[in-house]
Amino acid sequence: MRKLGRRLAAIIDGLSDVSGGVAAICLVVAAFLVTEGIVARKVFGLSTIWQIEASIFLLIFAVFVGAAFVQKTEHHLNVDLVLVYLPPRAREIVVIIVSIATCLLVAILAWLSWPMWWEAVITKERSESLWSPPMWIPYFFLPFGMTLLFLQYVVFIARKIKALRRGEVATEAVRAEIKDIEIPGV
Repeated sequence: MRKLGRRLAAIIDGLSDVSGGVAAICLVVAAFLVTEGIVARKVFGLSTIWQIEASIFLLIFAVFVGAAFVQKTEHHLNVDLVLVYLPPRAREIVVIIVSIATCLLVAILAWLSWPMWWEAVITKERSESLWSPPMWIPYFFLPFGMTLLFLQYVVFIARKIKALRRGEVATEAVRAEIKDIEIPGV
């Protein structure tokens, strides 16, 4: 059973890594599309009907599907005003409790958003723009992303609980800043 759990955790971690990489690419492509749209309109006087909407879809993907990668790497924003002053064991317990509450909220979001996506699929809902892409595509990003984030939280919580049981508690709170984040390949 433990081997299965480790294998599932590895699969979830792998999916989170892939989602993070694709989310990063989506951000770059969205920036390029907005820039291209501006140049086409202002320099060449060309009308653009799809760049802004496509870039919004890409940003939706980056936010919702990329969230699991952010959780996996623990680079999400934290308000640690009180947390850093707690004793190490109490700090880990608070992190676990907050993670469980967040995990439940994410599970509710995932559960409620799958029917929204399915309704867009069966009704063949389309955007009201001239481009008119099918809406099931951006609607899919929310339930998929929240489901993956839920699974990543389950893995995170399980690892935290195991570490706490083994007595592996960081003696000092780590305060990461944006300047401290390493970007692979840069």
